[in-house]
Amino acid sequence: MSSPNTPGLRGLQAREKFEKLIDEVSKARQKHAKSKPLLIKISPDLSIAEKKDIADVILAKNKIQTQIDGLIVSNTTTSRPCASGENSAVDEVGGLSGQPLRPLSTQAIKDMYKLTKGTIPIIGVGGVFTGEDAFEKIKAGASLVQIYTSLAYEGPPVVTTIKRQLSHLLK
Repeated sequence: MSSPNTPGLRGLQAREKFEKLIDEVSKARQKHAKSKPLLIKISPDLSIAEKKDIADVILAKNKIQTQIDGLIVSNTTTSRPCASGENSAVDEVGGLSGQPLRPLSTQAIKDMYKLTKGTIPIIGVGGVFTGEDAFEKIKAGASLVQIYTSLAYEGPPVVTTIKRQLSHLLK
């Protein structure tokens, strides 16, 4: 519900639409495979009020056994925090991922951790290329860390590198 590449999809993050979507998904889960976890992936571009709405809905739904199992924070950004100059991507459409996303994603993790009172597992995503980047997400409130862009650019060895660096940071 947070993909910037599908027109109108991010509108599902608005409180009323989000609440209705969760209700419908919950009904379907009850009919079928309730054992499948329900993870909600949100945009890093949400305002604090929009994040609060999402957190409030999740907390309320979890009180009435409509279990939302976790948050994936975050999807790509439509902002262009690093775009400037002649060859910039400032006018491109779609989501921006990788290192430029890292600060926005980390702030969104911090916000959602605080707004959900740490009661919902958060998968931290966005700009993780090093063990230090992963540790930053964990310190912000992530229970798990996902990599994608670094894996695409650096290949499978990046997993070992991040793991080794993270292990060193934790000693």
